[in-house]
Amino acid sequence: MTDIRPRAAVLATIGALGVASSAYFDWFGDNSPRQIRLEQLLMQPDTNGQATSYWLSMAAPLAVAGAIGVLGTLLLVRLLVWLSFLVGLVTVALWATETAFDVAEIQVNDIQPGAWVSLGGLLLLVIGASALRRRRPADAEESAEEDESDDYLAQLKGSQ
Repeated sequence: MTDIRPRAAVLATIGALGVASSAYFDWFGDNSPRQIRLEQLLMQPDTNGQATSYWLSMAAPLAVAGAIGVLGTLLLVRLLVWLSFLVGLVTVALWATETAFDVAEIQVNDIQPGAWVSLGGLLLLVIGASALRRRRPADAEESAEEDESDDYLAQLKGSQ
């Protein structure tokens, strides 16, 4: 049986939960993702007003990204963790693009905790996803060491 890297799974889980929880903080201009319509995020200019439900807001893709990430770490499937990262990254990138078009000048001080929590969660997802892989079993490590020592002895005998 192979061992997993539990620290990587924990980091990825914290990152996924961070991405999902960022939907409950303000991101910019006292607006939280629960107030931003998903259509507005997809750059449809004729959508005005606040989102009518949670699942029609920007919070939905953040929640989905978090759920996929947690599921990926529980099942130890790197593909799901990477998918979670991509969904979160696309959501943040669309939000940043939409905000950049609406606001003429954005300063770092204007960005509020939700965006920072989301970016931190995405960073933890990347670190966790890249480190979440299986280790070789102890037997395989020992046999690899034996193979290396046998190769070294064969080279010594061949050079004499």
